[in-house]
Amino acid sequence: MVIPDDVDAWLALRSRATAGLSPQVREWSREEFARQMLSKPWWRSDGTWLACEPQIGDSVIGAVTLGLRKGAEATVPIVHWLLVDPAWRRRGVGRLLMARLELAAWEAGYRQVKLETHANWSDAVAFYQSMGYAPVRERSPR
Repeated sequence: MVIPDDVDAWLALRSRATAGLSPQVREWSREEFARQMLSKPWWRSDGTWLACEPQIGDSVIGAVTLGLRKGAEATVPIVHWLLVDPAWRRRGVGRLLMARLELAAWEAGYRQVKLETHANWSDAVAFYQSMGYAPVRERSPR
């Protein structure tokens, strides 16, 4: 499976993975996916990975995207939309996807990866912290 060919599977995963979050995540259409992902200069098709379960019809159970955003001083690799189906959480899917993303960033010469999540999404915060990620206080411009 390859994005953008599997947009519908990604959208369904996003819907399952974000259900019940507070604050809520609004639903995306294919058009919104194109606006938020495909049309962005930081998005690359080879920087999105899907985890699939072949025993249930290659169902997409996880996904992550490595974004490369242009910062003021350099390009910054970021974790964008790490998603794991709730039925597959705590089975290593998120760690596997993050390991793949971090390897790709390392192989591209980056030594740091940034991510953003909502502070109220405590499960996500705890997951990232368990992987060694820590909050960073951004410096304000002078």
